Amino acid sequence: MHPALAGDLARLPELLRTAHDAAARAAAGWAKRPVAALGPAPARAPLPERGEGGAGAPARFTERWAPGMSASAGPRRLGFVTGGVTPAALAGDWLTSAYDQNAAGDAGSWGTALERETVARPAGMFGLGDAHSGAFVTGATMSNTVGLAIAREWPGERLGVDVRRAGAAALGPVDVLSGSSPRGRLSRALSRAGPPGAAAAPRGTHRARR
Repeated sequence: MHPALAGDLARLPELLRTAHDAAARAAAGWAKRPVAALGPAPARAPLPERGEGGAGAPARFTERWAPGMSASAGPRRLGFVTGGVTPAALAGDWLTSAYDQNAAGDAGSWGTALERETVARPAGMFGLGDAHSGAFVTGATMSNTVGLAIAREWPGERLGVDVRRAGAAALGPVDVLSGSSPRGRLSRALSRAGPPGAAAAPRGTHRARR
């Protein structure tokens, strides 16, 4: 094992306490931190010849980059909402990274069963029943992509088209309803839901043609 990594592992509790303290200071400063960082960012630095390790890298972030981080997680941010992490969610994110599970199947880990239980709880709250299923994805762009990939199966069933084999182009024109100002991620999701060139991005209309 590389000496730097071995040293980080030996000092892991100390490194986690340092990260904990830094995160706590950041959360406590949301009320005073500006909701938008208007000053120039630091000049780009080259890749160092040697890594700084588990203590040096967070220290470098705190020194160079933390001052320019906006209070996007605080209550005064009224623009693009990035989540507004709660204390429980922050702690859960730490545990997720610490356990670092590859929940791609049932073998070897209970992570997939935990995901299914977590998905089932809001399903029961909304009265969706036992037939409802789902999975967590990485963010808004992927959720739009997965949602459209699932939705295209509905016209496929009614037209007798196996979309997974024949592709979305076999459906012919399909209307996709959106708001008058859809975000760019919807256009990207539409382009991925069918073969290249088959998707037309919505352009400021309530009804878009796929």
